[in-house]
Amino acid sequence: MPNVVASSQAGASWCSVALMPLFEYRCTACEAEFELLILPSSPEPVCPSCGAATVERLISMFAVSSDETTLRSRKKLGAAQRARAAAEGREREHYRTDHHDD
Repeated sequence: MPNVVASSQAGASWCSVALMPLFEYRCTACEAEFELLILPSSPEPVCPSCGAATVERLISMFAVSSDETTLRSRKKLGAAQRARAAAEGREREHYRTDHHDD
């Protein structure tokens, strides 16, 4: 599939999105769930676990990625890392003051 170019009037930003035809399936024989990249030239999907061709396509959520969502994710990750480091520092201090390894 071709790239799609979209614009946002409010932020006047442009983004290029590569569409990936990735679909989720469930095998009706063994109940395994899996994802497949389906192209126009792809054969009918089969279950990678048992090889059965009796699979049903599931309703999938779509993913959105932009500079704003990437920045928001990085901020959340940084805050989580700082909180974890602070907790580890408190734990080390607690151990240092409350444990006497004499």
